[in-house]
Amino acid sequence: MKIIIVPCIPKMVGRRYSFAKTLAEQGHEVHYITWDLPYRLSFSQALQHLKTTLFTKTYAYENFTIHKISRLPFFWPYINGWLFKYQIKKIYNQTDADIIFSQGFTNETEVPQDLPLIYDLNDDHAAMAEIYGSIFYRLAYKLLRVRSAIRRQCRNALAVTVVSDALYEFAKQYNETVFKLPNGVDKAIVEKVKKDRSTHSRKPYSIIYVTGFNQWTRPIETIKAIMRLREDFPAIELTLVGEGTETEKIKKFIKDNNLKSYVHYLGGVYDREKLFGLINQSAVGLSISEKNKYRDAAQPLKVFEYSALGKKVVSTDLEEVKALNLPNVFIFSDNDNKSNLTDAIRASLNSSNHYRKVGSSILKDYSWRGLSKSLSDIMTRSLKA
Repeated sequence: MKIIIVPCIPKMVGRRYSFAKTLAEQGHEVHYITWDLPYRLSFSQALQHLKTTLFTKTYAYENFTIHKISRLPFFWPYINGWLFKYQIKKIYNQTDADIIFSQGFTNETEVPQDLPLIYDLNDDHAAMAEIYGSIFYRLAYKLLRVRSAIRRQCRNALAVTVVSDALYEFAKQYNETVFKLPNGVDKAIVEKVKKDRSTHSRKPYSIIYVTGFNQWTRPIETIKAIMRLREDFPAIELTLVGEGTETEKIKKFIKDNNLKSYVHYLGGVYDREKLFGLINQSAVGLSISEKNKYRDAAQPLKVFEYSALGKKVVSTDLEEVKALNLPNVFIFSDNDNKSNLTDAIRASLNSSNHYRKVGSSILKDYSWRGLSKSLSDIMTRSLKA
């Protein structure tokens, strides 16, 4: 099958990349769309964007093909939307593609109505703007017509795939054919890391927190919890991995409080094998967020990845995390004084249980390979319907 994949943002990470990689490994011809993001750029980046954004490029990446498409620089949502549709149709015809698998949620990345689409509704992006957005951010979401683009693509799709029960109910309003397709883990990397003895954890009080450090991830609050726990666990260590809007605050807080001996900020680690090795060296993984309708409809990838390596996990009480009902997950609630973040971390460090069986179960039920086979089955059935 020839498949075009449209990500929600043009990055080679997470759910979109994992499907592209494993579908290609399974013999499908995969074409992945990417483009230059013109937003939140420094002056030098803006100049570079002006030089590159109008140019198209096609090249091989791993086992699939990348199509870097052109866009007008800066903020032209309606014209960029027309340009995107034109280019998608052109690539669809040139590659003789069978189907498009899209996560695009703006009018700049909307798949034309007359093309065969499986729409992957994997986050409630409109709710994100309502909860976290500044005035400019909310205005941008209105200009990008997020709600309209999501609803229209749900209606036009041959089928809709979703990660959560909340999004299943949402999608059912607009399309009768909805499939739950959860997030997963890269089984090959997990198994390779497990076999590498140099990555095995030797520190029972080592904690890792991997995320994009944005406003809802609460890194400073997390570091303060570790500082409080040091009285009970003198050997406690925290490793922070990722980049985001809170990066400079993290660095400053560590420096101002002289925490470098036990709080380590590594920035972004994009080599998956190295990242999974860092997770495997730790005893506990953190998945911290805020509880609201946006996050409750999400399914944190890191809970799967920590669990696949048999790690203890401390997580916010998100509905999708609770639905997994994993025994290695220690849940805390901001609204429950009996189970706050500090207490949940303490409980995880005091637990002497091993969770190897959980890891085996995750690899069996939530590998990207298995999920990609399910997705290709959905595509085949949808094309025949």
